[in-house]
Amino acid sequence: MRLLITSILALVILCSATACAHETILRPISGWAEEGDTFVIPIGSGHNTSSTELPEGFAYVKVISQSGTTLNHTLDEKTPTSGFWKLYGFQVDETGLYILDLFHTEGSWTHFITNPPATGYWEHKSVDEINWSALNTTGWASDWYVERSYPKLCYAKCFIAAPDADLSLTSKPIGQVLEIVPLDNITKVGKGDFQFQLLFNGEPLDNITVAAERIGNDTKIEKVTDKDGKVTLNLFDPAECSEWLIRADTGMDTRIVEAKDLPRGKDSKEKSYVGPVHRTALTLRNDYIKPIEE
Repeated sequence: MRLLITSILALVILCSATACAHETILRPISGWAEEGDTFVIPIGSGHNTSSTELPEGFAYVKVISQSGTTLNHTLDEKTPTSGFWKLYGFQVDETGLYILDLFHTEGSWTHFITNPPATGYWEHKSVDEINWSALNTTGWASDWYVERSYPKLCYAKCFIAAPDADLSLTSKPIGQVLEIVPLDNITKVGKGDFQFQLLFNGEPLDNITVAAERIGNDTKIEKVTDKDGKVTLNLFDPAECSEWLIRADTGMDTRIVEAKDLPRGKDSKEKSYVGPVHRTALTLRNDYIKPIEE
């Protein structure tokens, strides 16, 4: 039995963390596994392709095998770590395709603009949890306001191919609230244009930016989804090992959040955007076919 953990330490990039804008990412160290392997998945939280802090709050990962068998695991303080990555391992005890489905939330955030137009701070609470009568506004401008308040809901997905994997299953949704579905065969990763579809609650979501970043190069390739939620991104990469993170974020889209009147400075007329923010990240690689043994 092989332990697919050799490359994990190479994934760990130590850099300073920035609060509240992070997304959750899965970084499989291979796209291929043999039956009998113990496969280890690094799980991180960051802005780009590296993890800059351990995922905090509630997180669980579901492993879906090609036969429909599922494994469910909640990450906790006992979950092993390496740098800013949590490490989840599972046994590859069947042939076929494995889909990893991750949900993570660290709770709610509220952003106050204390001195418009830009100066502010983040409160790790929802507007319903804030004691407005005890709010210390010393030094705040008379037109301060709440820019936005939201629970942050993150989803991540990746694929592991074992012998006899049906790769066509990667083009079928698995039911994430916000989900990126690869429409082309995933063996095309790194060869050029690749089409995706963005779904929200199972329905195509238009007018949302989808971005691709190559692992190790955080330059974004971005397109906006069309009326069918579809977008085509150029994933060309001549490197022998090609890895990509594909991301989307509902942000303050008013189809999902609501503009409300919240407590604010006496000279402010600003509305506050309140509602959930959904973020999703799909990891793709170019090694879903068994390596040729020399």
